[in-house]
Amino acid sequence: MTVWRITGGEGGPDPGAREAPRYDIVEHDSALLRITAASGVARVLLAGEVDVSNTAAVARALRAVRERGSGDLHADLSGVEFMDVAGLRAFSEAARDLHDRDGLLVLHGVPPHIERLFTLIGWNATPGLEIHCPPRG
Repeated sequence: MTVWRITGGEGGPDPGAREAPRYDIVEHDSALLRITAASGVARVLLAGEVDVSNTAAVARALRAVRERGSGDLHADLSGVEFMDVAGLRAFSEAARDLHDRDGLLVLHGVPPHIERLFTLIGWNATPGLEIHCPPRG
């Protein structure tokens, strides 16, 4: 189920600000995955599991956030507990699309086991994809 809801005001800090963005737009909310976006900046926060059952929702959310913001798209994956190959593909395809538009998909807080999957498959080298700030472990 995809839900569009604004719970706070528009705006928010710019991507370079020290203050954390407010994730106040719910892009997707299901039993497995919750995707929220920051208003005014191209940032998205994912929590739960990304698998073949919800990759279409992930792709839609990434497109929606990209269309509302400008520049690079930042995704915080620190709350993602599981991701299958279909999920990896969704992020890789979004990165390629951004690359074609001279942008980047920057993944933040990528859990080590998910970063390892990107590397094992070789998709960590996808044009337009940057895995940044993995959590300390």
